[in-house]
Amino acid sequence: MEVNKEESKVEVGQGYKKDLGTWSVVFLALGAILGPAIAYAPVFTVADAGPVGILSWFVAMAMLIPVGLVYAELGTTWPKAGGVAYYPSKSNGPLVGAINGWSAFVGYLLVSPVVVFSFVEYLSFYYPSLYPSGTLSVEGILVSEAVLIAIFLINLLRIRHMGRINNVLTVVTVVLIAVLVIGLGVYFNGTNFTSHSYGGLAPYGAAGFFTAITLTIFGYGGFRQPIDYAEEVKNPGKSIPKAVVLSIVISGIIYAVLAAIFVGAANFASFGVSQWSGFLSFGSPYASEAQVIGLGTIVVVAIVVALLATFKDGIIYYGGAARVGQILGHEDKYFPRTIGHVSSRGVPVYSVFLVVVVSLVLVALGKSLATVIGLMVDAFLLSYAPGVLSLSVFRKTMPDVKRPYRLPFASVLAPFAFIVTNLMVFWSGFAAIEIVVPLDLAGVVLLTVYRRHNRPSLRSVLYGIWMPAFMLFILGFSYIGSSFFGGINIIPFPWDSVIFILITILFYYIGLVSGVRGSKYFSGAEPKAS
Repeated sequence: MEVNKEESKVEVGQGYKKDLGTWSVVFLALGAILGPAIAYAPVFTVADAGPVGILSWFVAMAMLIPVGLVYAELGTTWPKAGGVAYYPSKSNGPLVGAINGWSAFVGYLLVSPVVVFSFVEYLSFYYPSLYPSGTLSVEGILVSEAVLIAIFLINLLRIRHMGRINNVLTVVTVVLIAVLVIGLGVYFNGTNFTSHSYGGLAPYGAAGFFTAITLTIFGYGGFRQPIDYAEEVKNPGKSIPKAVVLSIVISGIIYAVLAAIFVGAANFASFGVSQWSGFLSFGSPYASEAQVIGLGTIVVVAIVVALLATFKDGIIYYGGAARVGQILGHEDKYFPRTIGHVSSRGVPVYSVFLVVVVSLVLVALGKSLATVIGLMVDAFLLSYAPGVLSLSVFRKTMPDVKRPYRLPFASVLAPFAFIVTNLMVFWSGFAAIEIVVPLDLAGVVLLTVYRRHNRPSLRSVLYGIWMPAFMLFILGFSYIGSSFFGGINIIPFPWDSVIFILITILFYYIGLVSGVRGSKYFSGAEPKAS
């Protein structure tokens, strides 16, 4: 990649190794997307919306591809490991950078409890003593910690070896999914899609469909992983855009097919439920469905798929967390300098150790999937929007920088992506928002107090004040919004979503203008090439 003079302020030699080819990056993203959600998200979208929930995967796909391509431009122009925590600090200053970096790090950290809780929950299909009544037993905690240690050890390997492990696990997972689909497909009953006995195609209306779309985000969340590993990609300009699009499309088709197969093979009487929402109570719905039908082999396949998908997802996200932590120490100076160290093997080794210590504590304290999954999703989503804005700011402040991939129609797609990412936060519900927003803002205070070099000027902070204001708006508006999303229904659905979109557009342009005008006050505002 050619390095523009603006990019020449580069600190080379962090130690990351460019070991990942195109298909390794595709499998990295696909492996992250086909994670623990594969075992239940297709079914839960149907449980939330009825059979029409199958379409939510395609709607979300269309909404998220522009978001992914925004990050593809950033990741190919300035490939940085953990880049999701890097770009906003350069485009919109230290305050926005701190909020985004902390939010991304919290989101990644919370993946570890989600992964191991999911792993143990699926394993409890055969060993119920591990996860009685929806919480981990002592044995369950020990198994969870053992799984986490295994993921930690794999992340100490050079990225080339970690990538190969993920490639194998992803291929095996997809093959077993095909076996699962074929096995259940034999019992496919098309009348389940329109039967009035169960409410027809869309028994829960538009609100149910929007709830289903929100759920798909947990399934699709891994599409951003190529950006987190961008510094380790041999040819990021070619590999990253291809990986983002292919992974979203392939996984979307897989999720939709799995949802359709479950609907077709569902036997309400045998399950003991009378409506689609009844399937929300099943922790391993595919294994349960195969068991009801009498397909013992497919039961085993369903559980193995869930375990493999969950384990490889943990490997990938753990690596992402370590790289975000590394860049917060090395580039943004919010973490100790030691955390920013990368070994000669290309491993952010101290950040890897930081992640395992915090994750072990979170697993011991959390004890159930329900306690962390909503927080994780919102923390992730809150870190998506600032990166989207970075593209628009850089297009204004650095128009001549060579971009190996350039997003077409960015003036339309960038604000659209900003709306999508924030709308997903709003739709996720007040219960998670009321915890994540204060958590992010409190974390920013701690990070800012710690920051040891280049104390930000008051003016540079003021140019980012719109971001905490926007987060407080999301918190307050979610509270007074529709009861469908946990609010007190002062503004009913769908008007709450309409008003939210309009105000989000306003904040997008405030953030854009603030980033452009404030760029001369941000220390080291030009992103650095790797």
